[in-house]
Amino acid sequence: MQDAYATLQDERDALHNRSLRRRFPDGFATLLFLTRGTLLIGEDKNERHGPALFFWPGNSRDVLTLKAGASARLLGLSDAIILDAIGARSESVHLRMLVETPFSATMSEDPKVPQIETLFDWFAHELEEPERRSPMSMSAFLRLLLIAALRVHTPEDTSVSADATNVLRQFRHLVELHYKEHWKVARYADTLGVEYDRLHRICKRDTGRSPAELVHERITAEAKARLENSGLPLKKIAADLGFSDASRFSHFFKRRTDLSPGAYRAVVSRPDSDDLQDLRRGFSDWP
Repeated sequence: MQDAYATLQDERDALHNRSLRRRFPDGFATLLFLTRGTLLIGEDKNERHGPALFFWPGNSRDVLTLKAGASARLLGLSDAIILDAIGARSESVHLRMLVETPFSATMSEDPKVPQIETLFDWFAHELEEPERRSPMSMSAFLRLLLIAALRVHTPEDTSVSADATNVLRQFRHLVELHYKEHWKVARYADTLGVEYDRLHRICKRDTGRSPAELVHERITAEAKARLENSGLPLKKIAADLGFSDASRFSHFFKRRTDLSPGAYRAVVSRPDSDDLQDLRRGFSDWP
C-alpha cells in the first residue's frame, strides 16, 4: 500500500506552545485528535479544548498550535481513502457533507475517547508494516472515526436559508439512491416536491454545479473507483452503473475525464505516473 493513501503523525506532550507542522503531502486532508489540552487554530488563535476531533479538507491549512500540556494525533488523508471510507450508501451523504468543510467535534462523553484512541492505534499498527497495509482496513477505521464525529458534531447555524440547505441534502440523498438508474433531474425535482428551476438555483448557488452535473459527477466518481480498485471488465462496470452497453459508458466517461475507461485504468495502475495525481478520482468529483 502506498503512503499516498494515508499517513499518521503523533504529536504528544507539548512542553511549551508549539506550532504543528503537518508532515504529509500537499492536498491531503487532516483529521486531528486532540487527546487533551488546548489547540490554537488560525492566525487569530481561536482556542479549542480536548478531547475533540478536528477536520480540515485538503485545500485548508490553518495554522495550528498546541499549547503547553496538550497532545494530539494527526491523520493525513488522501481523496482516495476519504471516498472509500464514505462509501456509496444512502447514508453516506451525511458523511460527505461532514467532510466538505472544516469541523470540530468535542468528545464530551468519556466512553468515546478510548474508542477514538483505539481506532488511531489500529491505524498506526496498519501503517507499521508496509507490505501488510490494507486499504480496506484503513478506510474502515476512518469510517468509524467519521461516524463518531458525526454523532457529536453540531454545525454552526450560519445559514438563513435552512430550507434550501435541506432541499440540497435531500437531493443528494436521492442521488445516492438512484444515480445508477439515471433519473432525469425533473424526476428528482418531482420527488422532492420542488420546481425544477428552484432545485437548479439551489445547486448552483451552494455547489457551483447544476443538478445534472452533480449526478454525472457522482456516476463518474463511482466509475473511477471501480476502474481503479477492481479488475471487472468494462461491460460489467457499465451494466452495474446503469449503462445499456460498454460503448455508451465509454463515451460518457471520456466526455467527463478526457480519457477512455481503459486508458484511465492504465494510468492509475502505474503508481509512479506523473499524471496519476491529476487523474485519480478526487473528493471534488462529488462535492
